[in-house]
Amino acid sequence: MATGMAGPDVDNVKLASGVAGQISVSASVTYPDEESTVITFVGSVYGPPVVMVMPSGAEVFVTDPDRCGDFAADRKAWLRRFFGGV
Repeated sequence: MATGMAGPDVDNVKLASGVAGQISVSASVTYPDEESTVITFVGSVYGPPVVMVMPSGAEVFVTDPDRCGDFAADRKAWLRRFFGGV
């Protein structure tokens, strides 16, 4: 029987609000046997899109962000679901 890959540890979760309804959540994300990386997700109180911002500054649109729940309503829970947590 195959086992699934272990999910990352998600720590140091920080919420921020910007202008014109912009909101974000950032966290230290650590996969097993790798160094911690700070990932930030930026969205809007008005709905999608949600953009993942990598430490390099690269920005990636999250496909179907609603699959992780309502980003604006509960960013911490959304972040944990994005990375496979409960």
